[in-house]
Amino acid sequence: MLGKIYRYILENGTVIKVQFTPGYFHHLLGLQKLSDIPLVTKSPRNKPTYIYRGILSGVINLEDIQKSNYFHEIESRLKHFPQINRLIEFEKIIVDFDPNLINSKLTKANYVLFKRSNDNMYLNLFLMTDNVSPDMQIPLTFLPDMTDYYTYGQRVMRIMSMTEIVRNMKWNR
Repeated sequence: MLGKIYRYILENGTVIKVQFTPGYFHHLLGLQKLSDIPLVTKSPRNKPTYIYRGILSGVINLEDIQKSNYFHEIESRLKHFPQINRLIEFEKIIVDFDPNLINSKLTKANYVLFKRSNDNMYLNLFLMTDNVSPDMQIPLTFLPDMTDYYTYGQRVMRIMSMTEIVRNMKWNR
């Protein structure tokens, strides 16, 4: 998904552009919850991009992650994460996500792409505005849930179209 921009046109004509960055990959998977696994614990010496590269290179693998006492907290994310690579299947988006409706700490999120999974879970991909490119949204976190907890009462719009734009970029974030 890196090196691509996903351009969504909403039913009201709003255009949302989404671009993945390695710096939030650990958060998408929930690795920050595995505080007992030093390889995935974020620190000044172990930045999110290092964690991402460690996963790509095989230095960090699923066996390492499964050893955590907190693995059960992210197991659903890992199971459902492959389904977000089919971003074209997202049909709805929450606009102006209001974390106060659910007493959430996700105050940076502006939008939430969501869909139902093959096993009927709600797959919620939270987006935030990129500080470097304010016209771009970055996936902040990914939260599968059995219920519509994150979507209930929020302002939802249909996605009318999605275009995938391939870009060759070097990632430093």
